[in-house]
Amino acid sequence: MIKVQMSKFHPPVPKADGQAILRLSHELSAGRTDTVGALFASQGARSPLVVWDPCLADLNHPTLRSFLKAAHRERDPSGRILDRWADSAEFAAYSDWMMIVSPADGQIDFRYDHYGREIAAAYGQDMTGRLTSEIGGHIALFFSALYQAVSRRNQIVSSEHEPPKQVFVRVWRRLVVPLYDSQGAFSRLAVINLADNDLRAGLDVLPDAVLVVEPDGKVCFANRPAVELFGPARDLVPGMTLAEFTGLEIDLPKSPADAVLNRMERQVRHLVVRNAMIVALQLSIGATMYRDNPLFIVSARELVQ
Repeated sequence: MIKVQMSKFHPPVPKADGQAILRLSHELSAGRTDTVGALFASQGARSPLVVWDPCLADLNHPTLRSFLKAAHRERDPSGRILDRWADSAEFAAYSDWMMIVSPADGQIDFRYDHYGREIAAAYGQDMTGRLTSEIGGHIALFFSALYQAVSRRNQIVSSEHEPPKQVFVRVWRRLVVPLYDSQGAFSRLAVINLADNDLRAGLDVLPDAVLVVEPDGKVCFANRPAVELFGPARDLVPGMTLAEFTGLEIDLPKSPADAVLNRMERQVRHLVVRNAMIVALQLSIGATMYRDNPLFIVSARELVQ
């Protein structure tokens, strides 16, 4: 049985000790997902989808299919992919969506040697140099067990899983590729990781600048027009507040949940300097629910004088 820590206020949180990781890893490497499914269900999430040695038809994203084809081309006569591939120009093309993961603590834990820019932006923090155990909860247990299973089974695996609800991503789609040194020993993992978010995709095609803001004022998403409007002076980095990104003091309602309940929407104007000219912006401040989490939605439109 997987040990869990019981909480009075939250669902059971798995305790990611070495034995729990080892047991779950053996189940995953044997192609069984009953325990990991129950683990996610205890947190209100559906069971992850895990497919060993996936074919192109198993992958529903062109970037994943492209990476799988590239990995297959790199296989040596023994079927293994050498670690040096990670230093190639072809591999570098996937850098923004790539994680390089190395074993730590006897493969009980894993370290992120590289954490792609797009992954960090979607997750809300850069995990470069940090450990899977630092993520905590059922997600850390699942990651460590799956990575360990890949190193044991010596086979590519694809997975889809729902993140915790505070992460502004509907589902993560991953392809995990084991890499080997010149002696044929397991070295590390190349993990391409794509965030699937229908709301994010819809906001990106809007003509107005739109920011999705957490209750504590941190920006978890800025669509392309928002990056063009505010980004030239300051890049959006994980953990950045609304004021830090926009350069404006925007008075948000006390609670996004209350704003949703009361259908509250506030209109304000701000003056900004763009290209040495003073420009007026019309801001609309509202809120929405996404995966049961209340979030502020701030949109901005340049007023024509």
